[in-house]
Amino acid sequence: MPNLVLVVNVTVNPEHTEALKPAMLENAANSVKEDGCLQFDVIQSQDDENTFLFYEVYIDADALASHRETPHFLKYWNMMQELGDGVKRTAQLHDLIS
Repeated sequence: MPNLVLVVNVTVNPEHTEALKPAMLENAANSVKEDGCLQFDVIQSQDDENTFLFYEVYIDADALASHRETPHFLKYWNMMQELGDGVKRTAQLHDLIS
Protein backbone atom coordinates (compact mmCIF):
# COMPACT_ATOMS: atom_id res chain seq x y z
CA MET A 1 0.00 0.00 0.00
CA PRO A 2 1.43 3.43 -0.95
CA ASN A 3 2.00 6.17 1.58
CA LEU A 4 -0.84 8.64 1.99
CA VAL A 5 -0.28 12.29 1.08
CA LEU A 6 -2.52 15.06 2.37
CA VAL A 7 -2.27 18.41 0.59
CA VAL A 8 -4.04 21.23 2.41
CA ASN A 9 -4.48 24.77 1.09
CA VAL A 10 -5.17 27.41 3.73
CA THR A 11 -5.96 31.07 3.10
CA VAL A 12 -6.13 33.26 6.19
CA ASN A 13 -7.61 36.73 6.48
CA PRO A 14 -4.66 39.13 6.89
CA GLU A 15 -5.61 40.10 10.44
CA HIS A 16 -5.29 36.45 11.54
CA THR A 17 -2.08 35.38 9.77
CA GLU A 18 0.39 36.33 12.51
CA ALA A 19 -1.71 34.59 15.18
CA LEU A 20 -2.25 31.38 13.21
CA LYS A 21 1.21 30.96 11.67
CA PRO A 22 2.94 29.89 14.94
CA ALA A 23 0.19 27.30 15.53
CA MET A 24 0.76 25.92 12.02
CA LEU A 25 4.49 25.62 12.63
CA GLU A 26 4.03 24.07 16.08
CA ASN A 27 1.62 21.50 14.65
CA ALA A 28 4.08 20.61 11.88
CA ALA A 29 7.06 20.33 14.25
CA ASN A 30 5.15 17.99 16.56
CA SER A 31 3.56 16.02 13.72
CA VAL A 32 6.88 14.81 12.32
CA LYS A 33 7.59 13.30 15.75
CA GLU A 34 4.61 10.95 15.30
CA ASP A 35 5.50 7.38 14.32
CA GLY A 36 3.19 7.43 11.30
CA CYS A 37 4.05 10.89 9.94
CA LEU A 38 6.92 10.81 7.46
CA GLN A 39 6.84 14.47 6.38
CA PHE A 40 4.97 17.66 7.23
CA ASP A 41 5.89 20.83 5.36
CA VAL A 42 4.27 24.23 5.82
CA ILE A 43 4.75 26.30 2.68
CA GLN A 44 3.94 30.01 2.47
CA SER A 45 3.06 31.56 -0.90
CA GLN A 46 5.50 34.09 -2.34
CA ASP A 47 2.57 35.84 -4.02
CA ASP A 48 0.27 36.06 -0.99
CA GLU A 49 1.68 35.84 2.54
CA ASN A 50 -1.76 34.82 3.80
CA THR A 51 -1.85 31.63 1.71
CA PHE A 52 -0.26 28.40 2.91
CA LEU A 53 0.08 24.86 1.65
CA PHE A 54 0.64 21.88 3.93
CA TYR A 55 2.31 18.83 2.40
CA GLU A 56 1.87 15.89 4.76
CA VAL A 57 2.95 12.28 4.22
CA TYR A 58 1.64 9.44 6.42
CA ILE A 59 2.37 5.74 6.31
CA ASP A 60 -1.36 5.00 5.93
CA ALA A 61 -4.89 6.19 6.69
CA ASP A 62 -4.64 4.93 10.28
CA ALA A 63 -1.62 7.16 10.87
CA LEU A 64 -3.55 10.16 9.54
CA ALA A 65 -6.51 9.29 11.78
CA SER A 66 -4.17 9.06 14.78
CA HIS A 67 -2.62 12.41 13.86
CA ARG A 68 -6.06 14.04 13.98
CA GLU A 69 -6.42 12.94 17.63
CA THR A 70 -3.14 14.42 18.88
CA PRO A 71 -3.11 17.42 21.24
CA HIS A 72 -1.02 19.52 18.84
CA PHE A 73 -3.40 18.92 15.92
CA LEU A 74 -6.47 19.61 18.06
CA LYS A 75 -4.94 22.86 19.33
CA TYR A 76 -4.33 24.00 15.74
CA TRP A 77 -7.73 22.74 14.52
CA ASN A 78 -9.64 24.46 17.33
CA MET A 79 -7.86 27.72 16.58
CA MET A 80 -8.87 27.39 12.92
CA GLN A 81 -12.48 26.71 13.92
CA GLU A 82 -12.56 29.77 16.19
CA LEU A 83 -11.56 31.97 13.24
CA GLY A 84 -14.58 30.75 11.28
CA ASP A 85 -14.88 32.67 8.01
CA GLY A 86 -11.42 34.16 8.64
CA VAL A 87 -9.88 30.97 7.25
CA LYS A 88 -10.58 29.09 4.03
CA ARG A 89 -9.32 25.51 3.80
CA THR A 90 -9.36 22.80 1.16
CA ALA A 91 -7.77 19.37 1.42
CA GLN A 92 -7.01 16.54 -1.00
CA LEU A 93 -5.77 13.02 -0.32
CA HIS A 94 -3.29 11.40 -2.70
CA ASP A 95 -1.31 8.17 -2.98
CA LEU A 96 2.46 8.65 -3.08
CA ILE A 97 3.62 6.68 -6.12
CA SER A 98 7.31 7.61 -6.32
